[in-house]
Amino acid sequence: ALMAAPSEVRADGRRPAMMRQLTTERGLLTRADGSARWEQDGSVVLAAVYGPRTIQARKENTEHLAIEVNYRPASGMQTSMERESEMVLRRTLEQVVLTSLHPRLGITVVVQIVSADGSLEACVANAACAALIDAGVPMRGVLCTASCAIMPGIGLVADPTADEERAATAVATMSYCFRGGKAGEAPPMALPEAEAEVLQTTSNGSMSEEDFLGLAVLGRDAAFSVFEFFKASAKRFHASKEVDIEGMARAAKEAAARSKELGQGAGFRRTFGGSAASNKPVA
Repeated sequence: ALMAAPSEVRADGRRPAMMRQLTTERGLLTRADGSARWEQDGSVVLAAVYGPRTIQARKENTEHLAIEVNYRPASGMQTSMERESEMVLRRTLEQVVLTSLHPRLGITVVVQIVSADGSLEACVANAACAALIDAGVPMRGVLCTASCAIMPGIGLVADPTADEERAATAVATMSYCFRGGKAGEAPPMALPEAEAEVLQTTSNGSMSEEDFLGLAVLGRDAAFSVFEFFKASAKRFHASKEVDIEGMARAAKEAAARSKELGQGAGFRRTFGGSAASNKPVA
């Protein structure tokens, strides 16, 4: 089997099993119920989630939440490849989202490709997961996706660039759902001794069964890196919200103190446009 060779260095300086730098931002779109920007170096995807909300009767499912995916390329019209990507992402999300909690309702997941430099399918799935988390959509775990490739002269590599994908003999994108485990510990499915359970996979090129198993293990390890990044970014996000809340509380106290110094009537009039004499808002 072709396993990753630790001593080999790729064109961008990474070791075979190394991911590129991950970056994400949440809550960028005010009109969406959840949104996220996901970057893996040169591959950038913006995702938005609308719902759960009422949908057309013909699209309703009496037992499950209906999931619709809208895939928008960086430029030009949608092709058959994008339509296939929509179908793959929808089927993947249906396995992670707790659809039984919202029968007859629906969500729409819109993914906009900003730029593409390899591992695009993984970026799309990770961006969609980040947007679902931002929207507060119930899921049975965290969807973590990674792309891997078989490179001539190197073997298995994680998170391939566009140039590496073109040179590879095979490329696979694999999704995993990590859940469970105690706080601070890796989920059981992510442990090295655990069997790599792939939630969804797409691949192209030729490979043996043994090579595919090697890709599944490397993909699992790379996806666990994505999971660790999800956890770290969630902590940073909630920490920033706590800072904002504390700042708002301080500002409110300062405003109340200033109002008290100016006098109750004057403070009310300046703040709400009310009448100092009657202490009631002006009609």
